[in-house]
Amino acid sequence: MKKFLLLSFFFLFFGLTAQINLSNGLVAYFPLNGNTDDLSSLQINGTNYNAIPSQTGNRNYYYFNGSNAYIYAGNNDRNITNEISVSVWVKTNSNNLQWIVGHYDHTVDRGFQVVMNNGHVQLRGREGSNSFYILEDPDTINDDNWHHIVGLFDHNHWTLIVDCQIKNYLTTTGYNPSYYVNSQPFSISKYPELNNGYDPLHFSGGIDEVRVYNRILSLCEICEIHRKELFEGDPSIIENSKDDNVNVNIFPNPTKNKVSILYDVNRPVSLNIYDINGKFILNRTFTKSIDIDTTNLARGTYLISIIDKNIKLTKKLIIE
Repeated sequence: MKKFLLLSFFFLFFGLTAQINLSNGLVAYFPLNGNTDDLSSLQINGTNYNAIPSQTGNRNYYYFNGSNAYIYAGNNDRNITNEISVSVWVKTNSNNLQWIVGHYDHTVDRGFQVVMNNGHVQLRGREGSNSFYILEDPDTINDDNWHHIVGLFDHNHWTLIVDCQIKNYLTTTGYNPSYYVNSQPFSISKYPELNNGYDPLHFSGGIDEVRVYNRILSLCEICEIHRKELFEGDPSIIENSKDDNVNVNIFPNPTKNKVSILYDVNRPVSLNIYDINGKFILNRTFTKSIDIDTTNLARGTYLISIIDKNIKLTKKLIIE
């Protein structure tokens, strides 16, 4: 399957985010910040079985042991019919076939799954045509780093997005207007159909920020979710400061070999660069301007954070 290039739209609509309503169509939201409460309007809370609340840096999440840890969150269909968007962060080094999140019942030929298989993310499911479909990311992400997965099931058109890259898509052959409705539990880290003798496919690693919508998210909305959750819980981040005396310019952007950063404040400030997964790349201290050699940086989208007193300004940088 064809792999698309890195989406240059990441943060492209940054100035429009005030108009985005990420509560619209939100039918399940599990931040997994020390509990399994559902913060969507439906408030169908999860029941935890052996998963461990954990924290790394500022990120709170749940750790699943790969053997008997999972979360069930009711058998309600959550007002889902023929459109669904799933957003979740995962961190694993396992090669196993393992369930991340889903609402699926093969006996009624309906439902969706987000799984990992041999390090590859897969969207799986049935849509009423007696067929089982698999959409796979050709790249692996079982590198023990956090990755953001978004699955879009739009009637019979599926799209898989990982770390703000469109990785794959397919069109299914059949269509049923209620092809996600089933009576199995909404499940995190466990395949629920155990009464049929199936392997539970327990997840091994961290799962965080599970969101489900009964509509298709726009690219702008996906970028906003990624931005909000990339540095989860960092109280120092105040993005797009309204201080009229501060002016940040980054050029050229996109760039290939060098980027210049101008920060119109006459005092030393700290600059950090992270990759799209939040991995630290470098730190510099400068006053007013700095040039950074980007020759050794891989192509992709990066985040530049300028830390000035108690304010952190985060901007995008695209390396071509």
